[in-house]
Amino acid sequence: MRAVTLPGMGPLLLLFLALPGCEAVVPIAAANGVSLMLTGRAVPDLVYSGLSGRDCSVAYLDAGERFCRAEPVAVEQPRCTRSLGSVDCWTGPVPGNPPPREVGQAAPGAPVQPWPERLL
Repeated sequence: MRAVTLPGMGPLLLLFLALPGCEAVVPIAAANGVSLMLTGRAVPDLVYSGLSGRDCSVAYLDAGERFCRAEPVAVEQPRCTRSLGSVDCWTGPVPGNPPPREVGQAAPGAPVQPWPERLL
């Protein structure tokens, strides 16, 4: 026995499945509203961001940016050391062997001096 196929059945089937679409809009809109209030993003943005692992949102397109933001590049923080009469900051390796302590670093093994007790 052979199955009967009609050439226009694909689009007709899709339209038939979309008939209750107006009733399905209310729960989807409610889910988007709750998601926007809690996370600042719509449900499709959350799903796409979760699947791609990037920061994606339709709001970025509205602001004239790309749909997904570029990964942030880590910027190396400068390391500052004391010198004669000033403080020098380095973004690369600190010269010296061993490198000098950074500003704000306590001397290793320095005992902590307690506050003097007041005599009454």
